[in-house]
Amino acid sequence: MVGQLNNRLLLVDDEEVIRKLIARQFVAAGYVVRTAEDGLDAIAKLRAGSPDLIISDLDMPGMSGFEFLAVVRKRFPQIPVIAFSSIPKDEIPEGLVADAYCTKKNFQFDDLLATASALAGRPSPRPAPLPVVNEAVKARWDGAARFVVGCGDCLRQFTIPRIFRMGGDERWATCVHCGNLFEFVMGAC
Repeated sequence: MVGQLNNRLLLVDDEEVIRKLIARQFVAAGYVVRTAEDGLDAIAKLRAGSPDLIISDLDMPGMSGFEFLAVVRKRFPQIPVIAFSSIPKDEIPEGLVADAYCTKKNFQFDDLLATASALAGRPSPRPAPLPVVNEAVKARWDGAARFVVGCGDCLRQFTIPRIFRMGGDERWATCVHCGNLFEFVMGAC
């Protein structure tokens, strides 16, 4: 059946031609496919709903596949992931947080589809994360007229300049990396 709930795929690759080619093939195989052009775009897509499978390139601008997969493992450990890259497997650093690896070199769609099907049929080896608690993030004073905050979506940090009379009130910030809007609380300065 086309569009089954257990066949939702998020495809992350910075090359538009590859995204279109692979997405078309997966749609023909019965998957519902969303695409993202890099890790930050993929995080935004994850806000709209969790897929059943993620296929991600590793070498992308903005937020690399390595960074993106680290976020996925922390926030969505139950989602199976296929790393799909032109980087030779023996050159990938230890600790790649993917369930499978497929190479772009001499790429065969049937191999990628078989890998995806095998992962979809297995129970998740990792438990689902605890529900997200939308608590305010504590901003840390850096001693140089700025507060440092960490985004809960992309897990990156950025600075917010100290504004006169900010005090310890609750404030809102938009992550400069992924666009996530979140609340933060400032400590004394």
